[in-house]
Amino acid sequence: MNYSESIDLIERLASLDFQKKEEAIFWDSDPKKGTLYGTNQEGEKILDFRVPITFPTLPIKEDDEQKTLFLSDYSDEITFSPKPYLLILIQAGAASLGYFEDNKLIYHKVITAYMVRKKQGKSQIKHLNSKGKSRLGSRIRLQNTIWFFEQINLKLKEWHKKSDIFDKIERIGQSGSPDLWHLFYTSKEEAPFQKNDSRLRKIPITVHTPNFEELQRVNIWANRGELTTYKDDLPFLNNLGDVIDW
Repeated sequence: MNYSESIDLIERLASLDFQKKEEAIFWDSDPKKGTLYGTNQEGEKILDFRVPITFPTLPIKEDDEQKTLFLSDYSDEITFSPKPYLLILIQAGAASLGYFEDNKLIYHKVITAYMVRKKQGKSQIKHLNSKGKSRLGSRIRLQNTIWFFEQINLKLKEWHKKSDIFDKIERIGQSGSPDLWHLFYTSKEEAPFQKNDSRLRKIPITVHTPNFEELQRVNIWANRGELTTYKDDLPFLNNLGDVIDW
């Protein structure tokens, strides 16, 4: 479901009358995965809802004794349009960066570098300890790998100098392997945020070669929620948007 439908669903869930047994839902959440879990009084699953990654971070239970996670305060935190966010898509030799305000693309950049051995299709970071690293091609790929991550961090810092983006950003969506993100954080050009930044969210979908079109596709996904239901006849879902991804 799209961003506005996701808001509608959260508002409906937050306003359920818990005095009615048939509507009683007990909530739990996984803020890192951005997923809300609902069960009935018998502990049976009713629904899972992965909120758009551009939503605020989900609340958590204060302690194990707290059985109900109330959503009214969380609902009040959600804005009509997403707060500023950043998407960073990285693969070996290709990166696509995008900064968004009010879901509008303000800055974007595609960065490419020769980092992959053509025959094997493997990036130079997989061959740093091989006997071939002294060869000219390997040295070039290694130099390009270093340059690649420096350029990513330089571009992000350039945007910050223009618009103070890291003072505004509420969410950073990231896609890429752990090896690549390690190089991002250990680049000689210091990263503008670190791996423990609370705004970071992994993008858990298949991302194709990062380019402008792929950035746009991932952005659409980032502003969509995914609802999974385990029970029939849930009246609070009636007329929830024209089209819902179940």
